Amino acid sequence: MKEEYKTEEFKKKLRDRDIKMVCVGERDYPEKLIPYGDKPEVLFYKGRLPDKDKPIVAMVGARACSNYGRTMAKKIAGELAYNNVQIISGMARGIDTYSQLGAVEAGGATFAVLGCGVDICYPTENIELYENIIKTGGIISEYPPGDKPLAWHFPMRNRIISGLSDKVVVVEAKEKSGSLITVEWALEQGKDVMAVPGRVDDKLSEGCNRLIRSGAGLVRGAKDILEELKYEVFNKEKENAIKEKILEKDFLLLYSELGLQPKSIDELMEKTGIEYGILADMLLQLQLRGLVEQPSDNYYSRLE
Repeated sequence: MKEEYKTEEFKKKLRDRDIKMVCVGERDYPEKLIPYGDKPEVLFYKGRLPDKDKPIVAMVGARACSNYGRTMAKKIAGELAYNNVQIISGMARGIDTYSQLGAVEAGGATFAVLGCGVDICYPTENIELYENIIKTGGIISEYPPGDKPLAWHFPMRNRIISGLSDKVVVVEAKEKSGSLITVEWALEQGKDVMAVPGRVDDKLSEGCNRLIRSGAGLVRGAKDILEELKYEVFNKEKENAIKEKILEKDFLLLYSELGLQPKSIDELMEKTGIEYGILADMLLQLQLRGLVEQPSDNYYSRLE
């Protein structure tokens, strides 16, 4: 550990910024990282570290992702988080962001491993997500406060993302995507890799399709991951209780207007009288609960 980290001045700086520090050998240092020779000697974090008694899934993918990738990332992460699975990613643009948004919106815990100091929100447009992550999960980095997001930091931080996880899930990736660096770390660490398939002619899915062809687990939805984790999936009785709880007030009105035939969001606005922004959020919540699907852009139908 750097001598600077031991000084009272440095420790005061951490306290002033509400940042915690944990070192190898200390009780709170994550057990999952201990076996690796390249583990970070020190971790800085805001919020908290992952709960060692709950499973944690890493979700990574393309920065320039498609609508399909965004939807799948948000839906899968939301359903996992709703089932008490922790989500870890890098808070990068694209799949990382939508995975962590899904977890936050489902009321679950998510953790972002940064390639800069934990006091720096990168990318800056994710400031609201950054603050929400801290409320139920944590922002983590091996780099001290004030360290800038340098290009070489990011490949290295990926070993922490994979190291802290039980499974690594790739949602969307080109043939030579940077997110496949996380996969390389995962394989070196002996972690299971899973991938969401895409269209055979879609360049954004080439990396995922190749991973599946090479033996990665196929992810059609959160249930596939939960089964791999051998983690309890809510039974039908619990699912019905959840449905009754969330289908209250406006949710019940919206849900009653949905059928097996897709309806446009404009038609649903006209039928329910709910404004666009609120309606879009409600539809997302229903998707995360597995009650509604989006077969095409801005069209929604009920799932039986």
